[in-house]
Parts: sequence; structure tokens; C-alpha cells
Amino acid sequence: MSTQRALSAYRSAIRASKIAFNGDARMLQGARDAIRAGMAQESKQPVEERIAHLEEVAKFVRQNIAQGIPDETGRFTLNIHKDIELGDNDTIKGSKLDLGSLAGKGASKCCSSKD
Repeated sequence: MSTQRALSAYRSAIRASKIAFNGDARMLQGARDAIRAGMAQESKQPVEERIAHLEEVAKFVRQNIAQGIPDETGRFTLNIHKDIELGDNDTIKGSKLDLGSLAGKGASKCCSSKD
């Protein structure tokens, strides 16, 4: 069972890299090399955990990597494909970041703050 699942996860990761890095041969080859190296390396991690991790990576790459393509003016256009996870910003808009509490932890306030 785990051999079939491993092959399925491997193929899914390769397909996800093809979708995410379509048209960028260098990134595509790098992603594929990393996938192959990850599958080939010896690890103390159990096989089932490694397979589950590869499945999660494939899902993340497919849903969250949008390749930026520069045009003649230097502006980038995102290559949004059908698998990209398009959410709304309600969770971001709803949360207020307290910059004052972060300032004590090494962060600085924004240049437009009134303090």
C-alpha cells in the first residue's frame, strides 16, 4: 500500500511543480530535483510521515504558488491558474496588529504612525 501511495504522492508533486512553474525551466528543474532528492534520501522519519509530508507539499505548491512573470516595463503579472486558492481578505481585515506591542520585541513602528 505505501509503495502505491508514495508513487502517487511523487507524481502529484511533479505535476504540481509543472503547474506552478510552467514556462520557467530553471525553477521547474530545481523543484523536480528537490522532489527527487527528498524521495531518495535516507531518513529516520517513518515512510508514512514522509509520504504525508510530500502530499502536503504538493497541495501547497499547487494551491499557493503563483509565478510572477515580468513584462517589458518591469511590472510583474501573476500566473493565476485554476488550482490557486483565491480567498478573501476578511480574516486579515478583521485583525488589528498592535505595533506598540511589537516595538518592544525588535519591530519598529511604521513611518506613518503618530507616535
